[in-house]
Amino acid sequence: MKKQINFVVSILFVTLALIFSAQTAVAQDPVKADSKHYKVEVENAWVRVLRINYGPKEKSVMHKHPAGVVVYLADSKVKFGLPGGKSEERSGKAGEALWTPAETHLPENLGDKPLGAILVELKARPAAAKSAAAEDPLKTNTQIYKAEVENDRVRVLRVKVGPHQKTTMHSHPANVIIFLTDARIKFSFPDGKTQEAQVKAGQVQWGDAVRHAGENLGDSPAEVIVVELKAGRAAAKPAAKKPGA
Repeated sequence: MKKQINFVVSILFVTLALIFSAQTAVAQDPVKADSKHYKVEVENAWVRVLRINYGPKEKSVMHKHPAGVVVYLADSKVKFGLPGGKSEERSGKAGEALWTPAETHLPENLGDKPLGAILVELKARPAAAKSAAAEDPLKTNTQIYKAEVENDRVRVLRVKVGPHQKTTMHSHPANVIIFLTDARIKFSFPDGKTQEAQVKAGQVQWGDAVRHAGENLGDSPAEVIVVELKAGRAAAKPAAKKPGA
């Protein structure tokens, strides 16, 4: 009888441990643990893009992110609680793009104004696209494209196009686009087709590998952050989806 009781108790402890571990794993995903502050904008096999919004002085719960790129939509001052009881204060400027290593943390908005940001979380690497090195926008459009960040996973470009200014034909690998200003843009493609887009500041789009030229149709400068993904061996082409799709 005693052995049976001990066996039942052991099973109970193992079950509780598994339940606790599962709950902890779920809680570490910010979208599940803190849906008030984290919303999925785009998700596919290569990236998950989160829109982050905190009110003044608002605080999150402990969660984790893989490596990625953060683009601040407003000036920000944040306190990050870290595992082990340590904490760090970090600041960001509106429009700034930064590389963020994988981390577990608990953010708190220290400011008196809302905090907004876009976080591009990296997953698998996309397949290499066929494009000529001469079509690199950093070489063909040096006054418009500037590199902000580059490592073995991403190249982050800041694009500033003046009113009615055009770019020459160039190529991008798979990418995430974050618009920093309202804009009306016309894209021209090698086959002669064109496409116009009306976008808002803070809008996010997924972009497949492409060859195109751009033109700012507006009377104001247009500014964009392009997070280009470095290629790997993955061959599948993911279909971007909205939350709940």
